[in-house]
Amino acid sequence: MNIRTLNYVLLRAIPDLVRHEVLNAGVVVFDGRNTSVLVDATAKRLPILHPDLARIDFSEWAGQIQTELRKYDLDTQVSMLSFLASPFLADKTLGQTIGNDANIQAQILFDRFVAKQKPNLPAVKRKITRHSKLQRELQTWFTDSKVYSRKIEGLSNHLVVKDYPVDVSADLYADFALRNGQLHVIETLDLRNVDHLTPTMRGEAAIKGITLNQAKELSANPIAIISASDYGIAKPAISMLNRFADDIYDLSTTDERQRLATFMSSSLNRDTLELVL
Repeated sequence: MNIRTLNYVLLRAIPDLVRHEVLNAGVVVFDGRNTSVLVDATAKRLPILHPDLARIDFSEWAGQIQTELRKYDLDTQVSMLSFLASPFLADKTLGQTIGNDANIQAQILFDRFVAKQKPNLPAVKRKITRHSKLQRELQTWFTDSKVYSRKIEGLSNHLVVKDYPVDVSADLYADFALRNGQLHVIETLDLRNVDHLTPTMRGEAAIKGITLNQAKELSANPIAIISASDYGIAKPAISMLNRFADDIYDLSTTDERQRLATFMSSSLNRDTLELVL
């Protein structure tokens, strides 16, 4: 077996230099006519970094780059890659790996540096009261409006379900979910009659934020529904949800309550639902 030292570089996604966010997106193992290019072509990781990355067929892109590189010698391949790698950036420093097959080594390096890692720590337990007063009020509204289902299969019938499993392994369940082509995942935060934020309240908000962020892995639309008596006190907790939610409904105002009712009516293909809270 001909074991050789092969050079490789990582491809990193840095679509917005102002944000300084970086994500390992692929690997190139140089082996002359057998150079291998492997890129994360899933629709989950890269769009989180920037939505434009969801609009590129990276499977086809990687094949085109690989074909082009294989036309040249190693030195030319290395120098050309920085121009061909857009929208990714190629590491300037070559790494080295030992093997006899560039394709195999590319897969090994991809699994190590690019692919989603398996958790080593035990799952985060959601030690919070899942059924807040606000959640119960919303459930009553859904039930009275005949748009609520106790079974997750209700999503297929344009119904709202409770305790939607966003990530069972991490014990992450959203308060509500509904589907109208796209999955909408809803978390609620009830901070009415709160005169100060306790560590438990901050922890609850943090877990809800994590749940909304994880929902994006499902290509879901993360939504937060909030209500508070004193927004000066509640602001730090609400900010945790605001960071990850694509939309927030503040039920302290009539306009926002109506906006939520309009959204639910449209998403569930129902006549206008009157929200009374």
